[in-house]
Amino acid sequence: MTTVEPATIKDLEERVAIDRSARYPVLFFFTSASAWLLVATVLGFLSALKLSVPDLGSTIPDPLRIGSFFGYGRMMPAHLMALVYGWAIQAGIGVLLWLMARLSRCQLRYPVLIMVSGHVWNAAVLLGIISVLAGYGRSIPWLDFPAWLWPVLAITYVLMTIWVVPMFRQRRSSSVYISELYLLGAVIWFPWIFFTVNLLIDAGSAPVMGAGTGAWYISNLIYFWMAPISLAVAYYLVPKIVNRHLFSYPLAAIAFWMLAFLAGWSGFARYMGGPFPSWMSAVGGAASIFILLAIVITIVNLHMTFREKIELMKYSPSLRFTMFGMALLGLYALLSAVGSTFGLGKYLQFTYFLTGLDTLAVYGFFSMTMFGAIYFIVPRITGAEWPSGQKISLHFLFGTYGIGTLIACLILAGIAQGGLEQQWDVPMGIVFTSSVGYMTGVCLGWLLVGVGNLCFFWQLALMFFGKGRKSGSGPTLMNVKEEEVARGETAV
Repeated sequence: MTTVEPATIKDLEERVAIDRSARYPVLFFFTSASAWLLVATVLGFLSALKLSVPDLGSTIPDPLRIGSFFGYGRMMPAHLMALVYGWAIQAGIGVLLWLMARLSRCQLRYPVLIMVSGHVWNAAVLLGIISVLAGYGRSIPWLDFPAWLWPVLAITYVLMTIWVVPMFRQRRSSSVYISELYLLGAVIWFPWIFFTVNLLIDAGSAPVMGAGTGAWYISNLIYFWMAPISLAVAYYLVPKIVNRHLFSYPLAAIAFWMLAFLAGWSGFARYMGGPFPSWMSAVGGAASIFILLAIVITIVNLHMTFREKIELMKYSPSLRFTMFGMALLGLYALLSAVGSTFGLGKYLQFTYFLTGLDTLAVYGFFSMTMFGAIYFIVPRITGAEWPSGQKISLHFLFGTYGIGTLIACLILAGIAQGGLEQQWDVPMGIVFTSSVGYMTGVCLGWLLVGVGNLCFFWQLALMFFGKGRKSGSGPTLMNVKEEEVARGETAV
């Protein structure tokens, strides 16, 4: 395995020009996404609190029926809207714009149009959340916004991301990086699944088919949007930080094409034994199992790339967040494959197990990888370093314990519910009340996540307003005393 040759002065000047062209759009998406992440965290905590204390606020006089806005049936969909469309989509767009510009060595064009489209996207997400809280949602997970809103989201998404395609076509190198394949795939796949599911639902399909297409959309949004962008980040950052070439490009290409071929077949395994043809859930389960193989290939490939420099994870924020995200991606793929088998899936498909899987995807592997990318990108587009390595360490610590608590409680609650559902003499009310204790743990998990997100948001706000450290003092690292950072003794 060979090391990467150092960049020339011309290369550095070109990178500075590219970073300058992407600065304002990328910063806009990162700051908007982090603000929505805080909103989603609060809504996630309140919805879990409502489940753990169902009678909370019921004794307070409410002549205007304001309390109806804060019922679980409205807060939970609003939480998902803020988490997926406010945080995940915008953070992913910011990362893919910068990554494709760097990989193709092309400056980002039309930044004003991209930012205007981003403002429209934020306004649409806000209207969607308000509509859901007011009771005008569609009651379809991850698609709860009113039907008239999805064309706005679709058009603005195209206006924000279409510029990735010409950048890819104008790339300097004749070879195609694996990260470019994943980014290009994410840009193209999202409109396909988004238009497909909304057109089918708006066409007035049967409610059963609407539920099936909704499950197909969730699975495909995870594997056709979140996973590709996360993998593009990992394939770019890991070799970059350890200063080595990727261990095996053929293995990376095999994993990409496996994901590209199999992801579209997944989703219907969530409704095995239901009113769908048996082959649909069977194919979906088989696809989930083979996708696990593609993810394992990827993780092994990345591990072999940095295995002799694993000590860098102690100091590099980007490497630690990214590899932790990859570990969570492996866990997600494993649990999805296990949950898609008929022997277990039939017990878990209508429980908190699926909620835990979705949370593991959005706030687990995707968000952790995005944090790693943001910690790497922002200093390069602002010309300043993060103010505090200790706060980055706190972000990782609280985020790790928070997501661990969330996933453990939701998965265990799902297993407990699945066992009780199989007992014919246990009322459904008992099935749901049995998970109250686990919901208390979910509340604690969101509190921990919230503390970590506050550390992240505070530092990002300082960087946005130009309050970062001067870059001449070296990069901001974790597990290093602040006075050592100030003296510039920590560069690695």
